Amino acid sequence: MRGAKVTDILLKYFLIFIGLTIFLFTVYKFVPIAVIKNDFPGNSIQVLGINRNIVFQYFYFLRSLLTGNMGYSNTLFYSGTVYSAVSITIPETLLFLGVTFAISYMVSYFIGIYSGTVFKTAKIVNMNIFPLLFLYLVSGLILLAVFSGILGWLPSHGILSSSSAALNGWVSSTGSSIYTTSPTNIIFIDSIIHGSSSIFLNFLKHMALPFFSLFIPTTVYLGVFISHEASIEYNKKYMRAGISRNAFMDSYTIYIKRGIRSRIFREMKSVFVIFMGGMVIVSYIFSYMNTGEFAIYSFLNYDYGIMGGIYSFFVLAIIVIIFDLFIDIINRGGRNEI
Repeated sequence: MRGAKVTDILLKYFLIFIGLTIFLFTVYKFVPIAVIKNDFPGNSIQVLGINRNIVFQYFYFLRSLLTGNMGYSNTLFYSGTVYSAVSITIPETLLFLGVTFAISYMVSYFIGIYSGTVFKTAKIVNMNIFPLLFLYLVSGLILLAVFSGILGWLPSHGILSSSSAALNGWVSSTGSSIYTTSPTNIIFIDSIIHGSSSIFLNFLKHMALPFFSLFIPTTVYLGVFISHEASIEYNKKYMRAGISRNAFMDSYTIYIKRGIRSRIFREMKSVFVIFMGGMVIVSYIFSYMNTGEFAIYSFLNYDYGIMGGIYSFFVLAIIVIIFDLFIDIINRGGRNEI
């Protein structure tokens, strides 16, 4: 069976996008007007059209989401416009997501395909994806307690140390561990551009614990899942024919990879959604600057941050939608059997 057309996929995700905005609009309508006016001092009526018919209010709200005009934030994380807070944090968010998820996938793929013991026995394992969110919380707290609290090897919070940042003019702090750098506003890249090994290493030290808190549970789950699928594919294609050759030593591995590729892609969509939730939790545990941490602080400080929470949730959801759209497009010709 041929995969869906690109136009059908785009229509599907357009409808998902509309559903997302309607959901956020519904949440927003439960927020008291007094709270909204705190986030939009002096101009909430004009920006959000709260004196208009509710249908028109949705389109005012949609315009605010698309333009980033979501008022102000006054929380422990950031004081200023919501748009500026997300603009500062989104580059680091994308870097952290991209690097961590890509490495997790590559390592788990290698383990799942080439680990002989797991490859042969994983078919009896039936893991559920939802406990992953709990594992992210547990792994973050354990790593925090052991490597920072007990051993004191790695920093417990933040994305840079203030003493290290103070020595470099291209790094500026807006308070509460929020840093901006030039020219890309991505600390990892800018430290290379400026040839600052101290900032580079300091950033990696702060990134280590959040990275492993996400990397370990994701790699374990995907490794077992890929092993499971590879075992099924091997048994289905070769064991019935009485072939006893080692699948890891010949070209059968190539055919196994092709056979399970579409199923891995479909599973990655679910894993990525939970991975995003794990990133939000881990970011809060380690005060690791990104949009997920901003979302939590915005919702916690309800009176002066609710619109920041709604907007940051919208941005994170858009990242998930784009990822799923990309997977569906490249996998549209894949086989549909399980």
